Amino acid sequence: MTNNILDVLTFMFDFLFESAEQDSSQELDDDLLKTHLSEAGFDADRIEKALVWLENIAALQDGKIASFDTLHNSMRIYSEYEKTKLDSRARGFIMFMENMGQLNASQREIVIDQVMSLEDSKLSIDDLKWVVMMVIGNSTESSVPSQWIESIVFFDDNPTLQ
Repeated sequence: MTNNILDVLTFMFDFLFESAEQDSSQELDDDLLKTHLSEAGFDADRIEKALVWLENIAALQDGKIASFDTLHNSMRIYSEYEKTKLDSRARGFIMFMENMGQLNASQREIVIDQVMSLEDSKLSIDDLKWVVMMVIGNSTESSVPSQWIESIVFFDDNPTLQ
C-alpha cells in the first residue's frame, strides 16, 4: 500500500459506503473511522492529512473562495508548478469536464487547489478523476448525474456525456 492521501480517502469512502449499506441509520464518528483506517495499515499522520484534505473541499464549497464567472471559450493558463503535477492529459480532462458544463470555473480551481495540496509529485489520471468526483460530489452547484461521475472514475478512459 503506498499510503498516500488518496489511498486513505479511497479506502475511507469504500468503508463509508459499505457501512451505509449495512446500516444507514447509524452515523460513524471520526474516532471509529480513524481506528478502522489505522487497523487497515494507514499511519496516523496520513489519516489526519486525508481528513483535513477532505474538510478543505467542504470549506471551499461553503464559499470560502468567491465564485467567479469566465467568458465563454476562455482558457485557464497553468503555472509551471501546476504543470509538474498536472500533465497534458490531466489538464485535458479538466478542460473536457469544464467544456461539457460539468465543472464550473470555481470547481475547477478547487480541483486544482486540492491536487496541488497533495504530496505526490505526479498525479495519475485515475487519481485526478477521484479528486474531481469528490469536488463535484461535495458541490451544491452540481447537477451532474451521479452515474456519469461514477462511470468516469471507475470505468471510462474516454468519457463522454450521454
